[in-house]
Amino acid sequence: MTGDPDEPSSETERAGTSRQQLRPASPSALPTDEERRERSTVARFAGIGVQFAVTILVSLALGNWLDKKFGMGVFIYLAVFLGAAIAFYSMYRQLMANLEREEAATRARKAGGNSASRGPR
Repeated sequence: MTGDPDEPSSETERAGTSRQQLRPASPSALPTDEERRERSTVARFAGIGVQFAVTILVSLALGNWLDKKFGMGVFIYLAVFLGAAIAFYSMYRQLMANLEREEAATRARKAGGNSASRGPR
């Protein structure tokens, strides 16, 4: 590498093919729409699990703090119970919303497929 702007700086350029002239990835290497949807669903479910765990851990820490502040041993149980109830309710709502989205998408695909298969009358 001499620093000369006219002299190629990499083996690829010396071979006659610059990186800008390389072909893009083949279509088979790119994820399909179905794979993208599956990844999105997996990420959503992973997020639900993380949210569940964080909610319980935060409620545990809050209960522990309240127990130390007031010198009683009942707050940790109440906080964990309340945190678990909130976490379960949140998880239920998110899962039901996801189920509704999937059912709506399935109905839309079926409706689109049925009208296309009928053809003109």
